[in-house]
Amino acid sequence: MPERMAETLVYWIDAQLPPALAPWLTATFGVEAYSVAYLGYRNAEDEVIFQAARAAGVVMVSKDADFLERLVRLGPPPRLLYVTCGNTSKARLMEIFGRNFVQAHQLLLAGEPIVEITS
Repeated sequence: MPERMAETLVYWIDAQLPPALAPWLTATFGVEAYSVAYLGYRNAEDEVIFQAARAAGVVMVSKDADFLERLVRLGPPPRLLYVTCGNTSKARLMEIFGRNFVQAHQLLLAGEPIVEITS
């Protein structure tokens, strides 16, 4: 069983990732996670989502290089959990997160603004 997270970070799952990743992260690791669709940003432009995430001080979970570019240019918040495993099945993506999320979460808690998850 994966380790449960005690510290608080809120994760927003970007539109290119399966919305089901959010409740899975919550159930598996005990973190607060929401898909952008759930938050009402299903068809929003990246800039709108970035600014909302910035105002909320959350961690964006995205495979979109635009978020990385904005964060490098403007600085945090938000922080970014950058997913670089390419197109993959939901099951494979959850397997990758299952292996790497605890370490990524700890790095974000330690203040890293950008953490990469890859296969």
